[in-house]
Amino acid sequence: MSVTFIVVLAILVALILLFLGSPVFVCLGLAGAAGIFLNDIFLGGVGLSVLQTNVFGSVSKTTLVAAPLFILMGEIIFRSGIGADLYVTISRLLHRLPGGLAIATVAASTIFGAMCGVSIAAVATIGVIALPEMLKRGYDPKLAAGSVCAPGALAMLVPPSLLFILYGEVSGASVAKLFTAGLLPGLLLALLMCTYIFLHEIREPHKKGKEELKPLTINEITRLIWGLWAPLLLIGAVLLSIYVGIATPTESAAIGVFGAYLIAFFKYRNMDWQTFTGTLQRAAKVTSTILIILVGASIFTQFLNLLRVPDACANFVVSIDISPWVTMLMVQLMLLFLGMFIDGASMVLITTPILLPTMHALHWDPIWFGVLMITNIEIAVITPPVGLNLYTLASITKEVDMETILKGTLPYVIVEFVGLLILIFFPQISLWLPNLMQ
Repeated sequence: MSVTFIVVLAILVALILLFLGSPVFVCLGLAGAAGIFLNDIFLGGVGLSVLQTNVFGSVSKTTLVAAPLFILMGEIIFRSGIGADLYVTISRLLHRLPGGLAIATVAASTIFGAMCGVSIAAVATIGVIALPEMLKRGYDPKLAAGSVCAPGALAMLVPPSLLFILYGEVSGASVAKLFTAGLLPGLLLALLMCTYIFLHEIREPHKKGKEELKPLTINEITRLIWGLWAPLLLIGAVLLSIYVGIATPTESAAIGVFGAYLIAFFKYRNMDWQTFTGTLQRAAKVTSTILIILVGASIFTQFLNLLRVPDACANFVVSIDISPWVTMLMVQLMLLFLGMFIDGASMVLITTPILLPTMHALHWDPIWFGVLMITNIEIAVITPPVGLNLYTLASITKEVDMETILKGTLPYVIVEFVGLLILIFFPQISLWLPNLMQ
Protein backbone atom coordinates (compact mmCIF):
# COMPACT_ATOMS: atom_id res chain seq x y z
CA MET A 1 0.00 0.00 0.00
CA SER A 2 1.55 3.30 -1.13
CA VAL A 3 1.78 6.61 0.71
CA THR A 4 -0.43 8.27 -1.91
CA PHE A 5 -3.17 5.66 -1.46
CA ILE A 6 -3.16 6.08 2.34
CA VAL A 7 -3.34 9.88 2.07
CA VAL A 8 -6.18 9.79 -0.47
CA LEU A 9 -8.08 7.22 1.59
CA ALA A 10 -7.76 9.27 4.80
CA ILE A 11 -8.94 12.44 3.06
CA LEU A 12 -11.91 10.57 1.57
CA VAL A 13 -12.83 9.25 5.03
CA ALA A 14 -12.74 12.82 6.42
CA LEU A 15 -14.86 14.20 3.57
CA ILE A 16 -17.44 11.40 3.75
CA LEU A 17 -17.83 11.86 7.50
CA LEU A 18 -18.10 15.63 7.02
CA PHE A 19 -20.87 15.35 4.42
CA LEU A 20 -22.68 12.83 6.65
CA GLY A 21 -22.91 15.55 9.27
CA SER A 22 -20.31 14.29 11.73
CA PRO A 23 -18.63 16.88 13.98
CA VAL A 24 -15.40 18.28 12.57
CA PHE A 25 -13.25 16.83 15.36
CA VAL A 26 -14.64 13.34 14.65
CA CYS A 27 -13.92 13.68 10.91
CA LEU A 28 -10.34 14.80 11.49
CA GLY A 29 -9.61 12.50 14.42
CA LEU A 30 -10.91 9.30 12.83
CA ALA A 31 -9.37 10.01 9.43
CA GLY A 32 -6.02 10.89 10.99
CA ALA A 33 -6.00 7.88 13.32
CA ALA A 34 -6.95 5.54 10.45
CA GLY A 35 -4.16 6.97 8.31
CA ILE A 36 -1.60 6.59 11.10
CA PHE A 37 -2.74 2.99 11.71
CA LEU A 38 -2.39 2.08 8.02
CA ASN A 39 1.02 3.74 7.93
CA ASP A 40 2.15 1.71 10.96
CA ILE A 41 0.85 -1.57 9.52
CA PHE A 42 1.97 -1.29 5.90
CA LEU A 43 4.89 1.16 5.95
CA GLY A 44 6.45 0.41 9.33
CA GLY A 45 5.63 3.69 11.10
CA VAL A 46 5.37 4.23 14.88
CA GLY A 47 2.77 7.02 14.94
CA LEU A 48 0.19 5.32 17.15
CA SER A 49 2.68 4.77 19.97
CA VAL A 50 3.25 8.51 20.43
CA LEU A 51 -0.23 9.72 19.42
CA GLN A 52 -1.59 10.30 22.93
CA THR A 53 1.52 12.26 23.94
CA ASN A 54 1.26 14.53 20.92
CA VAL A 55 -2.47 15.06 21.43
CA PHE A 56 -2.03 16.04 25.07
CA GLY A 57 0.83 18.35 24.15
CA SER A 58 -1.29 20.12 21.54
CA VAL A 59 -3.87 21.31 24.10
CA SER A 60 -1.62 21.87 27.12
CA LYS A 61 0.48 24.74 25.79
CA THR A 62 0.50 27.90 27.91
CA THR A 63 -0.16 30.21 24.96
CA LEU A 64 -3.63 28.68 24.60
CA VAL A 65 -4.62 30.05 28.02
CA ALA A 66 -5.35 33.36 26.28
CA ALA A 67 -8.17 31.75 24.27
CA PRO A 68 -10.62 30.99 27.13
CA LEU A 69 -9.83 34.35 28.73
CA PHE A 70 -10.68 36.33 25.59
CA ILE A 71 -13.79 34.18 25.11
CA LEU A 72 -14.84 34.99 28.67
CA MET A 73 -14.16 38.68 28.06
CA GLY A 74 -16.40 38.54 25.00
CA GLU A 75 -19.19 36.87 26.96
CA ILE A 76 -19.06 39.55 29.65
CA ILE A 77 -19.24 42.34 27.08
CA PHE A 78 -22.02 40.55 25.19
CA ARG A 79 -24.20 40.33 28.32
CA SER A 80 -23.35 43.72 29.85
CA GLY A 81 -25.24 45.98 27.44
CA ILE A 82 -22.15 47.87 26.35
CA GLY A 83 -22.91 47.09 22.68
CA ALA A 84 -26.27 48.85 22.81
CA ASP A 85 -24.76 51.99 24.35
CA LEU A 86 -21.94 51.89 21.82
CA TYR A 87 -24.29 51.85 18.83
CA VAL A 88 -26.59 54.55 20.20
CA THR A 89 -23.64 56.87 20.88
CA ILE A 90 -21.96 56.42 17.50
CA SER A 91 -25.24 56.65 15.58
CA ARG A 92 -25.99 59.98 17.27
CA LEU A 93 -22.55 61.29 16.32
CA LEU A 94 -22.81 60.21 12.65
CA HIS A 95 -26.51 60.68 12.01
CA ARG A 96 -26.09 63.63 9.62
CA LEU A 97 -23.81 61.75 7.22
CA PRO A 98 -25.34 60.08 4.13
CA GLY A 99 -25.98 56.56 5.36
CA GLY A 100 -25.02 57.68 8.86
CA LEU A 101 -26.85 54.89 10.70
CA ALA A 102 -25.35 52.19 8.49
CA ILE A 103 -21.88 53.73 8.86
CA ALA A 104 -22.45 53.87 12.61
CA THR A 105 -23.30 50.16 12.51
CA VAL A 106 -19.95 49.43 10.84
CA ALA A 107 -18.09 51.58 13.37
CA ALA A 108 -19.90 50.09 16.36
CA SER A 109 -19.32 46.53 15.07
CA THR A 110 -15.61 47.27 14.61
CA ILE A 111 -15.21 48.64 18.13
CA PHE A 112 -17.35 45.87 19.59
CA GLY A 113 -15.20 43.33 17.75
CA ALA A 114 -12.09 44.88 19.27
CA MET A 115 -13.55 44.15 22.70
CA CYS A 116 -15.28 40.86 22.01
CA GLY A 117 -13.44 38.97 19.26
CA VAL A 118 -16.51 36.88 18.33
CA SER A 119 -18.26 37.75 15.07
CA ILE A 120 -21.68 36.26 15.81
CA ALA A 121 -21.79 38.13 19.14
CA ALA A 122 -21.17 41.39 17.29
CA VAL A 123 -23.95 40.62 14.80
CA ALA A 124 -26.42 39.66 17.52
CA THR A 125 -25.63 42.58 19.85
CA ILE A 126 -25.47 45.40 17.30
CA GLY A 127 -28.02 43.93 14.89
CA VAL A 128 -30.89 43.68 17.34
CA ILE A 129 -30.74 47.48 17.79
CA ALA A 130 -29.38 48.75 14.49
CA LEU A 131 -31.52 46.81 12.00
CA PRO A 132 -34.97 47.94 13.30
CA GLU A 133 -33.72 51.53 13.59
CA MET A 134 -32.44 51.62 10.00
CA LEU A 135 -35.65 50.08 8.64
CA LYS A 136 -37.68 52.62 10.61
CA ARG A 137 -35.67 55.44 9.01
CA GLY A 138 -36.41 54.14 5.51
CA TYR A 139 -33.10 52.46 4.69
CA ASP A 140 -33.03 49.86 1.91
CA PRO A 141 -33.60 46.54 3.75
CA LYS A 142 -30.76 44.92 1.78
CA LEU A 143 -28.31 47.68 2.75
CA ALA A 144 -29.46 47.54 6.37
CA ALA A 145 -29.06 43.76 6.59
CA GLY A 146 -25.66 43.79 4.90
CA SER A 147 -24.33 46.58 7.11
CA VAL A 148 -25.13 44.48 10.18
CA CYS A 149 -23.99 41.10 8.89
CA ALA A 150 -20.68 41.91 7.18
CA PRO A 151 -19.03 44.26 9.72
CA GLY A 152 -19.64 41.72 12.46
CA ALA A 153 -17.01 39.56 10.77
CA LEU A 154 -14.37 42.21 11.52
CA ALA A 155 -14.26 40.80 15.06
CA MET A 156 -12.16 37.97 13.61
CA LEU A 157 -9.49 40.34 12.31
CA VAL A 158 -9.26 43.25 14.72
CA PRO A 159 -7.48 42.26 17.93
CA PRO A 160 -8.03 40.43 20.18
CA SER A 161 -8.82 37.62 17.74
CA LEU A 162 -9.32 34.04 18.82
CA LEU A 163 -8.35 32.82 15.34
CA PHE A 164 -5.01 34.63 15.58
CA ILE A 165 -4.31 32.74 18.81
CA LEU A 166 -4.99 29.41 17.07
CA TYR A 167 -2.99 30.39 13.99
CA GLY A 168 -0.07 31.53 16.13
CA GLU A 169 -0.11 28.26 18.06
CA VAL A 170 -0.01 26.15 14.90
CA SER A 171 2.38 28.30 12.85
CA GLY A 172 4.72 29.39 15.63
CA ALA A 173 4.16 33.07 14.79
CA SER A 174 4.04 35.61 17.62
CA VAL A 175 0.46 36.10 18.81
CA ALA A 176 1.32 39.63 19.98
CA LYS A 177 2.56 40.54 16.49
CA LEU A 178 -0.47 38.89 14.89
CA PHE A 179 -2.76 41.02 17.05
CA THR A 180 -1.05 44.24 16.01
CA ALA A 181 -0.89 43.04 12.37
CA GLY A 182 -4.67 42.73 12.25
CA LEU A 183 -5.37 46.29 13.42
CA LEU A 184 -4.70 48.30 10.24
CA PRO A 185 -6.23 45.68 7.88
CA GLY A 186 -9.34 45.64 10.08
CA LEU A 187 -9.60 49.42 9.91
CA LEU A 188 -9.00 49.31 6.14
CA LEU A 189 -11.88 46.88 5.60
CA ALA A 190 -14.15 48.95 7.87
CA LEU A 191 -13.25 52.07 5.85
CA LEU A 192 -14.02 50.28 2.58
CA MET A 193 -17.41 49.22 3.93
CA CYS A 194 -18.18 52.78 5.06
CA THR A 195 -17.14 54.09 1.63
CA TYR A 196 -19.52 51.68 -0.08
CA ILE A 197 -22.39 52.77 2.19
CA PHE A 198 -21.61 56.46 1.62
CA LEU A 199 -21.58 56.05 -2.18
CA HIS A 200 -24.74 53.92 -2.11
CA GLU A 201 -26.61 56.54 -0.10
CA ILE A 202 -25.48 59.38 -2.34
CA ARG A 203 -26.80 57.47 -5.35
CA GLU A 204 -29.96 56.16 -3.68
CA PRO A 205 -30.67 58.21 -0.53
CA HIS A 206 -33.06 56.72 1.99
CA LYS A 207 -36.10 58.53 3.39
CA LYS A 208 -34.77 60.70 6.16
CA GLY A 209 -36.78 61.21 9.31
CA LYS A 210 -37.04 64.69 10.77
CA GLU A 211 -35.22 63.63 13.92
CA GLU A 212 -32.25 62.50 11.83
CA LEU A 213 -31.62 66.04 10.56
CA LYS A 214 -31.60 67.60 14.01
CA PRO A 215 -28.08 68.99 14.63
CA LEU A 216 -26.13 68.27 17.80
CA THR A 217 -24.77 70.98 20.06
CA ILE A 218 -21.13 71.06 21.20
CA ASN A 219 -22.20 70.01 24.68
CA GLU A 220 -24.12 67.03 23.31
CA ILE A 221 -21.15 65.95 21.15
CA THR A 222 -18.81 66.22 24.15
CA ARG A 223 -21.18 64.21 26.32
CA LEU A 224 -21.56 61.50 23.68
CA ILE A 225 -17.80 61.19 23.15
CA TRP A 226 -17.26 61.01 26.91
CA GLY A 227 -19.80 58.19 26.99
CA LEU A 228 -17.37 56.04 24.98
CA TRP A 229 -14.80 55.97 27.79
CA ALA A 230 -15.61 52.42 28.89
CA PRO A 231 -15.08 50.58 25.58
CA LEU A 232 -12.10 52.74 24.59
CA LEU A 233 -10.44 52.23 27.98
CA LEU A 234 -10.95 48.48 27.75
CA ILE A 235 -9.56 48.29 24.20
CA GLY A 236 -6.62 50.50 25.14
CA ALA A 237 -5.77 48.47 28.22
CA VAL A 238 -5.69 45.22 26.26
CA LEU A 239 -3.97 46.35 23.06
CA LEU A 240 -1.50 48.87 24.47
CA SER A 241 -0.31 46.44 27.12
CA ILE A 242 0.61 44.04 24.30
CA TYR A 243 1.99 46.65 21.91
CA VAL A 244 4.36 48.33 24.39
CA GLY A 245 5.53 44.96 25.65
CA ILE A 246 4.42 45.14 29.28
CA ALA A 247 2.10 42.13 28.98
CA THR A 248 1.84 38.93 26.98
CA PRO A 249 -1.42 38.19 25.12
CA THR A 250 -2.43 35.88 27.99
CA GLU A 251 -1.77 38.57 30.59
CA SER A 252 -3.59 41.19 28.52
CA ALA A 253 -6.55 38.79 28.26
CA ALA A 254 -6.65 38.60 32.06
CA ILE A 255 -6.56 42.41 32.19
CA GLY A 256 -9.45 42.50 29.73
CA VAL A 257 -11.55 40.05 31.76
CA PHE A 258 -10.95 42.04 34.96
CA GLY A 259 -11.80 45.34 33.22
CA ALA A 260 -14.93 43.91 31.59
CA TYR A 261 -16.22 42.63 34.93
CA LEU A 262 -15.55 46.02 36.56
CA ILE A 263 -17.50 47.81 33.80
CA ALA A 264 -20.38 45.34 34.04
CA PHE A 265 -20.51 45.53 37.86
CA PHE A 266 -20.09 49.26 38.42
CA LYS A 267 -21.14 51.05 35.21
CA TYR A 268 -24.05 48.88 34.03
CA ARG A 269 -24.86 47.18 37.36
CA ASN A 270 -26.31 44.14 35.63
CA MET A 271 -23.85 41.40 36.62
CA ASP A 272 -25.93 39.42 39.10
CA TRP A 273 -25.02 35.90 40.21
CA GLN A 274 -27.00 34.21 37.41
CA THR A 275 -25.39 36.36 34.73
CA PHE A 276 -21.94 35.88 36.30
CA THR A 277 -22.21 32.09 36.27
CA GLY A 278 -23.73 32.24 32.79
CA THR A 279 -20.64 33.97 31.41
CA LEU A 280 -18.40 31.28 32.92
CA GLN A 281 -20.54 28.41 31.64
CA ARG A 282 -20.81 29.79 28.11
CA ALA A 283 -17.08 30.53 27.95
CA ALA A 284 -16.33 26.98 29.15
CA LYS A 285 -18.58 25.47 26.44
CA VAL A 286 -17.02 27.50 23.64
CA THR A 287 -13.51 26.76 24.90
CA SER A 288 -14.25 23.04 25.08
CA THR A 289 -15.58 23.07 21.52
CA ILE A 290 -12.42 24.73 20.22
CA LEU A 291 -10.08 22.46 22.17
CA ILE A 292 -11.78 19.27 20.98
CA ILE A 293 -11.43 20.50 17.39
CA LEU A 294 -7.77 21.18 18.15
CA VAL A 295 -7.38 17.57 19.34
CA GLY A 296 -8.87 16.21 16.10
CA ALA A 297 -6.75 18.59 14.02
CA SER A 298 -3.57 17.57 15.88
CA ILE A 299 -4.23 13.89 15.08
CA PHE A 300 -4.78 14.67 11.41
CA THR A 301 -1.72 16.95 11.36
CA GLN A 302 0.44 14.23 12.87
CA PHE A 303 -0.74 11.85 10.16
CA LEU A 304 0.13 14.36 7.41
CA ASN A 305 3.55 15.04 8.93
CA LEU A 306 4.36 11.35 9.28
CA LEU A 307 3.75 10.88 5.57
CA ARG A 308 5.49 14.20 4.73
CA VAL A 309 2.46 15.57 2.87
CA PRO A 310 3.18 19.27 3.64
CA ASP A 311 6.77 18.90 2.41
CA ALA A 312 5.57 17.21 -0.77
CA CYS A 313 3.11 20.04 -1.40
CA ALA A 314 5.83 22.64 -0.84
CA ASN A 315 8.26 20.88 -3.19
CA PHE A 316 5.56 20.64 -5.85
CA VAL A 317 4.71 24.35 -5.60
CA VAL A 318 8.38 25.35 -5.80
CA SER A 319 9.03 23.03 -8.75
CA ILE A 320 6.31 24.43 -11.01
CA ASP A 321 7.33 27.44 -13.06
CA ILE A 322 4.76 30.06 -12.03
CA SER A 323 5.02 33.39 -10.26
CA PRO A 324 4.79 33.37 -6.42
CA TRP A 325 2.01 35.96 -6.79
CA VAL A 326 -0.01 33.54 -8.92
CA THR A 327 0.60 30.86 -6.31
CA MET A 328 -0.60 33.24 -3.60
CA LEU A 329 -3.80 34.00 -5.50
CA MET A 330 -4.41 30.28 -6.05
CA VAL A 331 -3.96 29.61 -2.33
CA GLN A 332 -6.37 32.43 -1.47
CA LEU A 333 -9.00 31.06 -3.86
CA MET A 334 -8.59 27.64 -2.26
CA LEU A 335 -9.07 29.14 1.20
CA LEU A 336 -12.14 31.06 0.01
CA PHE A 337 -13.66 27.84 -1.32
CA LEU A 338 -12.88 25.85 1.84
CA GLY A 339 -14.27 28.63 4.00
CA MET A 340 -17.68 28.18 2.40
CA PHE A 341 -17.93 24.71 3.97
CA ILE A 342 -15.71 24.70 7.10
CA ASP A 343 -15.90 26.93 10.19
CA GLY A 344 -13.07 29.37 10.89
CA ALA A 345 -11.32 27.55 13.75
CA SER A 346 -11.30 24.26 11.85
CA MET A 347 -9.97 25.91 8.70
CA VAL A 348 -7.07 27.50 10.57
CA LEU A 349 -6.18 24.24 12.30
CA ILE A 350 -6.47 22.11 9.14
CA THR A 351 -4.85 24.28 6.46
CA THR A 352 -2.05 26.00 8.39
CA PRO A 353 0.10 22.86 8.92
CA ILE A 354 -0.29 21.94 5.24
CA LEU A 355 0.53 25.42 3.91
CA LEU A 356 3.32 26.23 6.40
CA PRO A 357 6.16 24.57 4.40
CA THR A 358 4.94 26.31 1.25
CA MET A 359 5.03 29.64 3.10
CA HIS A 360 8.63 29.05 4.13
CA ALA A 361 9.65 27.77 0.68
CA LEU A 362 8.29 30.90 -1.03
CA HIS A 363 9.56 33.20 1.76
CA TRP A 364 6.12 34.44 2.69
CA ASP A 365 5.98 36.22 6.03
CA PRO A 366 3.82 34.06 8.38
CA ILE A 367 2.40 37.20 10.03
CA TRP A 368 1.26 38.57 6.68
CA PHE A 369 -0.10 35.21 5.57
CA GLY A 370 -2.02 34.89 8.85
CA VAL A 371 -3.77 38.20 8.18
CA LEU A 372 -4.70 37.01 4.67
CA MET A 373 -6.05 33.72 6.02
CA ILE A 374 -8.23 35.40 8.64
CA THR A 375 -9.50 37.86 6.01
CA ASN A 376 -10.53 34.86 3.93
CA ILE A 377 -12.42 33.45 6.90
CA GLU A 378 -14.14 36.82 7.32
CA ILE A 379 -15.49 36.46 3.79
CA ALA A 380 -16.47 32.86 4.54
CA VAL A 381 -18.76 33.74 7.47
CA ILE A 382 -20.88 35.96 5.20
CA THR A 383 -21.18 33.48 2.33
CA PRO A 384 -23.42 30.39 2.22
CA PRO A 385 -23.72 27.53 2.97
CA VAL A 386 -21.78 27.85 6.27
CA GLY A 387 -22.11 31.60 6.70
CA LEU A 388 -22.61 31.81 10.46
CA ASN A 389 -23.23 35.56 10.44
CA LEU A 390 -26.04 35.11 7.90
CA TYR A 391 -27.87 32.62 10.09
CA THR A 392 -27.21 34.65 13.24
CA LEU A 393 -28.88 37.73 11.76
CA ALA A 394 -31.78 35.64 10.43
CA SER A 395 -32.30 34.18 13.91
CA ILE A 396 -32.60 37.55 15.69
CA THR A 397 -35.04 39.26 13.34
CA LYS A 398 -38.24 38.60 11.44
CA GLU A 399 -38.12 41.94 9.62
CA VAL A 400 -35.90 40.68 6.80
CA ASP A 401 -35.79 37.21 5.27
CA MET A 402 -32.74 35.16 4.29
CA GLU A 403 -33.01 36.19 0.63
CA THR A 404 -32.77 39.87 1.61
CA ILE A 405 -29.83 39.15 3.91
CA LEU A 406 -27.98 37.29 1.14
CA LYS A 407 -28.59 40.03 -1.44
CA GLY A 408 -27.59 42.73 1.04
CA THR A 409 -24.38 40.96 2.04
CA LEU A 410 -23.18 40.22 -1.51
CA PRO A 411 -21.78 43.76 -2.13
CA TYR A 412 -19.80 43.47 1.11
CA VAL A 413 -18.32 40.17 -0.09
CA ILE A 414 -17.03 42.10 -3.12
CA VAL A 415 -15.77 44.90 -0.86
CA GLU A 416 -13.93 42.41 1.35
CA PHE A 417 -12.42 40.70 -1.69
CA VAL A 418 -11.11 44.07 -2.89
CA GLY A 419 -9.65 44.58 0.57
CA LEU A 420 -8.04 41.13 0.40
CA LEU A 421 -6.36 42.01 -2.90
CA ILE A 422 -5.05 45.25 -1.40
CA LEU A 423 -3.58 43.32 1.54
CA ILE A 424 -1.97 40.80 -0.84
CA PHE A 425 -0.24 43.40 -3.00
CA PHE A 426 0.63 45.78 -0.15
CA PRO A 427 2.01 43.56 2.65
CA GLN A 428 3.27 46.54 4.66
CA ILE A 429 -0.30 47.37 5.67
CA SER A 430 -0.16 44.20 7.77
CA LEU A 431 3.54 44.31 8.70
CA TRP A 432 4.18 47.95 9.57
CA LEU A 433 2.97 47.87 13.19
CA PRO A 434 4.46 44.41 14.01
CA ASN A 435 7.84 45.60 12.67
CA LEU A 436 7.76 48.50 15.14
CA MET A 437 7.40 46.11 18.07
CA GLN A 438 10.53 45.08 19.95
